[in-house]
Amino acid sequence: AVVSTQSTGEHLPTTTVKPVGNEASRNSCFYMVSPKGKRCYQALTELDRRNWMASLTQSSINALQRTNSTTQGDHVARMHAIAGNSVCADCGAPDPEWACIDHGITICIDCSGVHRSLGVNISKVRSLLLDNWTDDIITCMESKGNSRFNERYEHHASAADKISSNSSREERDAFIRRKYVEKAFYRKD
Repeated sequence: AVVSTQSTGEHLPTTTVKPVGNEASRNSCFYMVSPKGKRCYQALTELDRRNWMASLTQSSINALQRTNSTTQGDHVARMHAIAGNSVCADCGAPDPEWACIDHGITICIDCSGVHRSLGVNISKVRSLLLDNWTDDIITCMESKGNSRFNERYEHHASAADKISSNSSREERDAFIRRKYVEKAFYRKD
């Protein structure tokens, strides 16, 4: 597989690499998932696929670490100004201080723990206060936001399905897994 983020137009710090699945016929394939969409690539062998995935994941981490950060604090106000971002995208807790940069949403500290446990192939979690934020990531976040994201990911969720800021860790875990991993409430176009 020959993969160039320049040729695909992907923004490497917000790109996630995922295996295609358990299909024997596609065991040398992997996805690159970014805010621009999902692309499938095929390596020559399963070993090549693992090496490509490891290399791309490490490159994404390195790109995120070496990019210049924006002025601390400016981005927090910008993030909270996005529609729906003044509350947690999952439980509605006010003034979230965490974000999932690949989904373009803000979340509270309690929900961030669940997102982190899902792994970076599901959610790339960053602190609004502690981590470096680049203009590219902020622009990507501004193009999405909690309201827009939840229109899709909570479209089929009833009030009984949703959690609140008072929900237990177990309730948060169950809801967030259903929402992001199983996509139980997702609206397909």
